[in-house]
Amino acid sequence: MKAIRWAQFRLKQRLEAIDWQEEVLLPEVEALKGGKSVLGLSDGVAFEVVIEDANPNPPKTSRDDTGE
Repeated sequence: MKAIRWAQFRLKQRLEAIDWQEEVLLPEVEALKGGKSVLGLSDGVAFEVVIEDANPNPPKTSRDDTGE
């Protein structure tokens, strides 16, 4: 019984998280993409995506050498 109740509780939490993502997070992300003010950020704020683990000098492939 304890395992069943725990599973019900976790399912309820997960469904609430999905609802929050769909109703709150995704509209905010779309608003930011459109340059609108969200959560106190001014209109037109832009974000730069930084991938810290990326190799700054990736190896060249044959396509890079041919210019294609």
